[in-house]
Amino acid sequence: MKSIFKLFTKTHHIVIRLNAPHGVHLRPSAIMAGIAKKYSCQIMLSAGGKQVDVKNMNAVLALGLQNGDHVTLKASGKDSPEAIKALQDFLLTLCAEEANLELTQDLQKTNYEGSALQGVSVSTGIAVGMPYFYEARNSHNEESGISFEKAYKLATEELESLAKDNDIFIAQKAILESLPHASHQEFITSIDEAITSLKDTANQAKIADYQDIQRRVAKLTKGAKSLAFPKTPFLLIADELLPSDIPTLIKENIQGVIVRELPPRAHAALLLRSYKIPAISLDIDSLKPVDSVMILDASQGLLVTVPTKSDLDSANNAISAELSNSTSVNEKRFEPAITKSGKHIKVLANITDVDSAMEAKEAGCEGVGLLRTEFLFRETKPTFDKQVEAYKSIFSLFDEVTVRTLDVGGDKNLPYLTLPRETNPFLGVRGIRLFETHLELMEEQLLAILKAKQNGELKIMFPMVATVEEFNYAKGVAHALASKHSVSLDGVLFGIMVEVPSVLFLIEEFNKVVDFYSIGTNDLTQYLFAIDRTHATLSIDPHSSVLYDAIRYIQDRATKPVSTCGEIASNCDAIEKLVQIGIDTLGVTPAMIPTIKARIRDV
Repeated sequence: MKSIFKLFTKTHHIVIRLNAPHGVHLRPSAIMAGIAKKYSCQIMLSAGGKQVDVKNMNAVLALGLQNGDHVTLKASGKDSPEAIKALQDFLLTLCAEEANLELTQDLQKTNYEGSALQGVSVSTGIAVGMPYFYEARNSHNEESGISFEKAYKLATEELESLAKDNDIFIAQKAILESLPHASHQEFITSIDEAITSLKDTANQAKIADYQDIQRRVAKLTKGAKSLAFPKTPFLLIADELLPSDIPTLIKENIQGVIVRELPPRAHAALLLRSYKIPAISLDIDSLKPVDSVMILDASQGLLVTVPTKSDLDSANNAISAELSNSTSVNEKRFEPAITKSGKHIKVLANITDVDSAMEAKEAGCEGVGLLRTEFLFRETKPTFDKQVEAYKSIFSLFDEVTVRTLDVGGDKNLPYLTLPRETNPFLGVRGIRLFETHLELMEEQLLAILKAKQNGELKIMFPMVATVEEFNYAKGVAHALASKHSVSLDGVLFGIMVEVPSVLFLIEEFNKVVDFYSIGTNDLTQYLFAIDRTHATLSIDPHSSVLYDAIRYIQDRATKPVSTCGEIASNCDAIEKLVQIGIDTLGVTPAMIPTIKARIRDV
């Protein structure tokens, strides 16, 4: 009889891409099983060609689900829709920022009874775990390596794969491909020379990337043996941490990081924040291996080495509160973000490819504030048809999309694109200036974007615009292409990314020709202060009144819509000021959408 009923039982399923820095280990596996057991339907989870019953915690744990994995949840039974939604909501909490502004403030006020060491916060958050001393350079096995030629090729492929999730590895891949490598010795010599030339310069922070590349190739040529990380939650303590360490570490049960010296803007620090791993920089000489847990309160820059029971209770309660808050925030992600005074702030997503577009859609964005198109151009020049297909797949998901034309140059180079060797590439051929040097490439991209347009509103944005003439020329190219190929421009708007300070003094002229402005605060900040954002010793206050004054200056004088799409829009501490200035459209990273919406509702 049961088999007959199965024929009429509707199956519900959903596919989710995990963005869980610590993977789905014991705790989340147990929570998933607990949720599933509340429902009578059968619930299966599929990943990597394997399928398990979600109600079986050990079976879920055995899948070893990691950050970036795609999982399919499938349920059949009378309460299957409710079960799928409950599990979906839980998994998506792993993608949300772990705390809102109020929680961060509470953590910063925590007083501990036990002994503590003061460091410098690199990535905020709180964690509890056993200390584990990490010696990355002792992981070689001299007997199982491969030839340098194979190692170089494999290292390139590894960086290409990592680049799909983070632009930092795009830069490393470009560096690797630029280094002479006719022989292993030539390769090592070129890296040594590069490191020497970077010492005590404005680009000293980039030394870590050269060291990282050298170590990646060395591990392959010498052979790398697996490190045995603790199975229980641990705090990693290290002399140094390079970018390539982090994608490996997040697959383990790591809760936090303490490193001897790590500048907040170093690539490794940026990765730690992107994976939401609490971290501090601290002199670790006084730390010794112990068999008891420690508390890392990265929001205060503290490592509590000998916590009391009261300290541990407070820390664990804070971690539970973070999880609870994250769940609440995530449940409201599809609701509009309306301030207490009734003003609707539109929250759009900054995306990098088709996968991140789907993540943004599921995170509750109201459209796309910035589509970075570089993902199509990384390894080889994409065909026209491939571009159209990729743009269509993204445009079809949203009613409003702002697409940025190709922005390469500076530290973002393409292997097939010949650009002049420049002393200061950040002030050279990049962004809209490609219309002067590579017009055919830009024409093909513009036509592909126009051909891919759907029924919604399409905004085409040009980066690195410094003069009205540059914008008029690029917009003219688009109009000429539309006329030549009989493509309608109905519903197509043209605007600029405000990054170059000269635009501030040309607003009245730009008002006559642009349809919108999007303030790219990342580059605008470094050009306002003439400081590289990744500089090893110099730093910029992310909440400097100068930056807010610049945003206010643009907002007050612009007669066309203004939005922001830089890091500041994803910073909870900046939201109230941006709203007060009058900004009503924000472009944020997909993972931060639920949190930023929640913060707006408190303004």
